[in-house]
Amino acid sequence: MKSFIKQYWKTLLFFGIIGLVGGFFVGIYLLDSYPAEIQKQLIAELAEQGLGDIPVNIALGAITASQALFYGIVLGALGIWLAKKVGLWKDERSFTKKPLLASALVSVFGGSVMILSDVLFFGSFSEVIKSSYAVKPTIPYLAATVTYGAVIEEIMLRLFTMSLTAFVLHRLFQKNKELPSDSILIIANILSALLFAAGHLPATVTTIGSSPIIILRCFLLNGGIGLLFGRLYRKYGLRYAMIAHGGCHIISKLIWILFL
Repeated sequence: MKSFIKQYWKTLLFFGIIGLVGGFFVGIYLLDSYPAEIQKQLIAELAEQGLGDIPVNIALGAITASQALFYGIVLGALGIWLAKKVGLWKDERSFTKKPLLASALVSVFGGSVMILSDVLFFGSFSEVIKSSYAVKPTIPYLAATVTYGAVIEEIMLRLFTMSLTAFVLHRLFQKNKELPSDSILIIANILSALLFAAGHLPATVTTIGSSPIIILRCFLLNGGIGLLFGRLYRKYGLRYAMIAHGGCHIISKLIWILFL
């Protein structure tokens, strides 16, 4: 344990700091994204917990920051341990050209698909989706997407969940092999991408609705792009999945701000 902490304390410290910052911004923007009834419910729940004297967005930001800190450090540490067991952890200390180019391509493709699919297709099925682009994204929202979204979500879904899935499947079906086969890693990627999409369902249902086309949108966009993040994680390492994830948000928000 001591050697593990000594080797990875800087990585875990980075995860924790990003978790605090990103989690706080998630709480700040999350309140404004909810309908009035949900906002009133959150305010009432915070009051019951003795936090009624604190501005609700600050209180919510503190709660989500503490959650994200846990995800970053605890799931980060478990994820690194699991990833090393299944050969998914890359200990490179520098960035290389080919993986960065792959991350950039995923960023441009994923970011464009995220925004243009709404504008050209899904928006015609939902007035909420269409009208959501009438208001430009806020600074807390932008900050949350490139911190919590890019780093903490990748820790949760790729580093931890994908590695855990590969670890369990390897122990169940290929325990005589030193490392899991490509088929195990592909299945782990698919399952983690589906969970990544499912994790976006509560917010999607709350803010947009629960029609079949909206559910399809959630799984198609988040799950499909999540597969690309998982591929980058598997082939090049977690940092490149994080770069691509953050890049997707940056590209989509730039299109939103500049052209919509």
